[in-house]
Amino acid sequence: MSSDRQPPLSLVRHLVVVNLARPLPELIDQALTCLNQALDARAAFYARIEGHSFEIIAASVQSGPPIDPGLRMALEDTFAAVDEEMEGGVLNIRDASKRQPFKSLAMRQQLGIVSYLGTSFPARGEVTGTLGVIGKGPRSFSEMDQDLLLIVAGLLAPRLHSESRSTNGQPRTPVSVVRLASEEVKEPLAILRNYADMLANDEVPADQMPLVAERLALQSETLMRVADQVLLLSRLPLELAFTVRVSLGAIAQSAAQRVRDRMARAGMELRLQLDTEVDVWGDATLMEAALDEMLHNVFRHARSATVVQLRLRQASANRYQLIVKDDGPGMSADRLEDLFGPLAEDQPARGQGLGLYLLRRVAEAHGGRAWANSLEGKGTTFYLELPAASPDGDSARASTATGATA
Repeated sequence: MSSDRQPPLSLVRHLVVVNLARPLPELIDQALTCLNQALDARAAFYARIEGHSFEIIAASVQSGPPIDPGLRMALEDTFAAVDEEMEGGVLNIRDASKRQPFKSLAMRQQLGIVSYLGTSFPARGEVTGTLGVIGKGPRSFSEMDQDLLLIVAGLLAPRLHSESRSTNGQPRTPVSVVRLASEEVKEPLAILRNYADMLANDEVPADQMPLVAERLALQSETLMRVADQVLLLSRLPLELAFTVRVSLGAIAQSAAQRVRDRMARAGMELRLQLDTEVDVWGDATLMEAALDEMLHNVFRHARSATVVQLRLRQASANRYQLIVKDDGPGMSADRLEDLFGPLAEDQPARGQGLGLYLLRRVAEAHGGRAWANSLEGKGTTFYLELPAASPDGDSARASTATGATA
């Protein structure tokens, strides 16, 4: 190691330890950068292992072939298939292209593996992921190198294993989500059943059929919305669902495009205002769902609104806000407290709908927060605040591009 390079433990302190409270994707990014610098490596990556699949979640490449997040391969074709042979949790392979653990020629070529150092993340008796370093040429990593890898892996492990899982290893849907969903579907199911009985008994006049069809479609849409919300919430709390840069401006434009016609039919004008542009580390699907809930809430609680503003602005040095503001009737402080009471794992907050629960969970999972302000007779404003992606993040990460326009 050259004399101008920082000592390995100093790198761990400045790149990993100080970022332990940051959103998980940024922590992973800094950990991989730390390993590359400390071990003078060509590349470092984190991969997730599920069943018989090995998937690259994040990679930091200094030279050579790129390693794209999302790359999948059969577990048996990777070093992870021989984890039981690892001593002290570390596998040190020199000149891996000639060694059995990397059976797949395509994998060796794509990852550019010549020498390799890796360790696994075991949880509940099974390996859930791996942290790997690829050397710039054939080399054997020293015991000090192996110790450094284990230190970084040990710092990451609590965050990687923080996702609550059921006994079969799948993400557990919180009890609160199930209870909220059961409350949300009671009314539309009752309405659908009543109309079904009326249609079966030929009790709907012919001139009322268009109205009944419209109401059936509306209640069916509500049930589908609840189903989508439950599926999204089953992914929370997030482990590594988000691994790409997401443009908040693109998210706002896409949401505006989806809802503008519906608002116009309801007599509302949607105004889109983008004061800035910023990327965040995130899961685009979840963030789109969260913003959709903010906009959908206008139809639930402010149907008399005439103007709805969707705005993206910078709140502080590295925090940005998506804001939905309406000029509807507003709500009381007590109602706001009901909607945004403390999140509960075992039971939903009083009066809190599944959509707002989803909004707050998504914000929390991305290192942000969600809340609302309201004055009776003055309207309501919802906020989704998220941390910006670090400008020096790994350039190899993919960038979302929804292509939506306002």
